[in-house]
Amino acid sequence: MCAKFMLTLTFSGLFFAVLLVVLAAPARAQAVAVAEVSGTITDASGGALPNAQVMMSETGKQLSRSTITDAAGHYILTNLPAGPYNLEVKASGFKDYLQSGIVLQVNNNIEMNVTMQVGSVSERLEVSATTNMVETKENSISSVIDQQRINELPLIGGVFRRAAPMRSRRLRWC
Repeated sequence: MCAKFMLTLTFSGLFFAVLLVVLAAPARAQAVAVAEVSGTITDASGGALPNAQVMMSETGKQLSRSTITDAAGHYILTNLPAGPYNLEVKASGFKDYLQSGIVLQVNNNIEMNVTMQVGSVSERLEVSATTNMVETKENSISSVIDQQRINELPLIGGVFRRAAPMRSRRLRWC
């Protein structure tokens, strides 16, 4: 036999309880508002370029991060805020490399390998990127919601509290 009891909840209370549970699950992903770029700098023959200067500059802002490649030509730039960037690489005896149009999204971990061309210091190789950056380090599905989509949410009178009915009902469980 089933014990019967009654529990009174308002639908608005139930709505906010469910909303809290739903929003708590992705809280870890939202805590990371930065991206990471790493890669290897090589010459035209595939040999590693140690001590090359690698710099990521946020377009339109004065924020830039730089590092020097290790003996194997590897570099890593962490804690880059999401946004548009330019990648610049300099090494003695090689043309400067500049890639623009890089857009970092929240929690991206992108690998960008660069092959340097032999040339004088005054020469520069510029690359424009307009394609989306591909996540190569983690196998998760994520999406960035822009401000326009948030503004287009169907709210009654534009007020979040009016999104759900606010009537009291009795629920029965056995």
